[in-house]
Amino acid sequence: MENNFDEKILREYAEGSLSGVALRELETRLQLDPGLRADLDLYLALKATDNLRLKKQLLQLTETEGLTPARPPAGITHRLPFWFAMAAGFALLLAAVWWWQQAVGDSAVQIAKDYAATPYPPPVALMGEADKRPPAVQTAFLAYRNGDFAAAATQLSVLAADPAADDETLFYAGEALLQTGQTEAALSYFERVGPGYWREIADWRSALAFIGTGRADRAKSLLEKLRTGPRRAQAEILLEAMK
Repeated sequence: MENNFDEKILREYAEGSLSGVALRELETRLQLDPGLRADLDLYLALKATDNLRLKKQLLQLTETEGLTPARPPAGITHRLPFWFAMAAGFALLLAAVWWWQQAVGDSAVQIAKDYAATPYPPPVALMGEADKRPPAVQTAFLAYRNGDFAAAATQLSVLAADPAADDETLFYAGEALLQTGQTEAALSYFERVGPGYWREIADWRSALAFIGTGRADRAKSLLEKLRTGPRRAQAEILLEAMK
């Protein structure tokens, strides 16, 4: 695909508006192309950075313009709907400023959470005779693909409890748990992933989990490793935000 086509498809995928054949084709490519996965992660990081920049500009506007909710003159009751609308608008503005104040001092945490909020692309599960995985694995991966992360987490945790579980199963058990807020359990499965293809991905998701739970030192050691791989741009963004 052309680069500009890739950018459009990645944007639609990140926004959740991609569907049908295009969605299946992209998920297959994401599995086979580490560079494309890195492009998706970079897009999400830049989007998160832009969101923080917008919040910063909003705060600066309130400071420079002195925006405060106005009070209607006494006795002018026929203008109450207008003032109620103004008050509601300013309440939303102040709420947005408050949210930004909570996040701006911890931008690395926000970026990491935005990354982690997008589930890692599902495994290419063909299902039926074309898929050589055991039926229980197929069922668990199908639940993950359908966005039923609670079911996937339960099923994959059982499969991953087997000492002989492969790295793909271990990784997706961790990712399903991460998507259901079970961070510590997710990390325990990520840690069991062996060297090779899935190790780099497990390190990336582990780094995001460590940042989100305030363990910056653990995250930094993983991000330093990732600086030499396909996720170097994202690792640099997070390391810079953590300074």
